[in-house]
Amino acid sequence: MAARKKKRSLAQPRRVPGRRPGRANSRGVIVDAARARFARDGYEATTIRGVASDAGVDPSLVMQFFGSKEGLFVSMIEQTTAMSDSVFAVLAGPRSGMGRRLTMAYLKLWEDPVSGDKLRSLFRAAAGSPRASRMFQGSIEKTLMRSDLPAAMRLPFLLAVSHLLGTAIGRYIFELPVLANPSLNELVSLISPAIDGYLGTTSPVPTRRTRSR
Repeated sequence: MAARKKKRSLAQPRRVPGRRPGRANSRGVIVDAARARFARDGYEATTIRGVASDAGVDPSLVMQFFGSKEGLFVSMIEQTTAMSDSVFAVLAGPRSGMGRRLTMAYLKLWEDPVSGDKLRSLFRAAAGSPRASRMFQGSIEKTLMRSDLPAAMRLPFLLAVSHLLGTAIGRYIFELPVLANPSLNELVSLISPAIDGYLGTTSPVPTRRTRSR
């Protein structure tokens, strides 16, 4: 009888639905699990049950935090749009050299191991899903509306960021050698004149002085 009681005391406790005790970071754990699942399976194939299993929580806890798969995906998007502060900060600076600073700030987000992983996961998840793409589009529009960017600058800014996004996808997702091999400084030097062109901050090209005979 005593042996039976001892065996029962060593058994793993049964998991109950709802908030897990001692897991104040459960929300972050779930978002991290969702990011990996969305990136691997895509938006449409990802399920709340699958994310909960990866996070080691009950599906009801995922619903408690996020309400739905859409809410979970939006939370993932919000983590990446929150990183855009460093990009918008460039636009508040002097116009001289803005193209280079914007290019460097944007590509550094992709170079960073933490923020880069979040960005790669987001774009892999959104690829091939019109619903996920619409949610991402809505998030971009909200970010622009909340920013102090003048209305006249929104189109030039989006054109510049679209250029940078194409470069980032080629360099960090598809890893095309022509984009992946140059150093960050080399790439920034090549791209920044085009970004200046979008923003209307192009500096005059210095002319060579000809030696008088």
